[in-house]
Amino acid sequence: MPLQSVVLSGHLFLSREPAELAERIGAFAEPPTRMLLGADGLTTVLLAAWTRGPVRVGCADHLRVAAAAAPPGAAALLRAGPDEELIVRRSVLTDGGVELSRNAVVARPVLSAAAEQCLTDTGAPIGAALQASGTGHRRTVLDAGVRDWDGVDAAYKTYLMWHGPQPLAVVTETFNPAVVPAASVAALLAVGGRR
Repeated sequence: MPLQSVVLSGHLFLSREPAELAERIGAFAEPPTRMLLGADGLTTVLLAAWTRGPVRVGCADHLRVAAAAAPPGAAALLRAGPDEELIVRRSVLTDGGVELSRNAVVARPVLSAAAEQCLTDTGAPIGAALQASGTGHRRTVLDAGVRDWDGVDAAYKTYLMWHGPQPLAVVTETFNPAVVPAASVAALLAVGGRR
């Protein structure tokens, strides 16, 4: 599983208004897809339930950059100053053989040493690592929709992880359409299906 599949160039982190976000999630034909995209809990747990097996990090890397060099929109969502150092992490979650999701995380390590350790541990999913270390954080879903997965439409969601009242990390997860169906209601209806 090549990590180069998690492409950050041209990736935009943004936050949508609640009504638009609900409409975008509601456009997906499959109820489990809508549930996954709208959930503000641990995605790893939901994927494990979906696939009926363990979910692990297939590969991951991270680097430190100035906020001004982070993927577009991330620093603003994190309320980071232009010179603040951020961690940019890319990872692929698998069920041991199949890619389940391709993930990009941008985080403010200055807010929590325990969270920083979890963010730089490339062997564990971030949510599970934060929970295990006692630094679990609430999440707010910001965006969801469709983006490219090797030439095929795939569902994605973006959410913010909080450290108290401050944004700690912005995460975007793009889900393998062979596992998480990305068909829209409109597309299904166009070919004679029903919602």
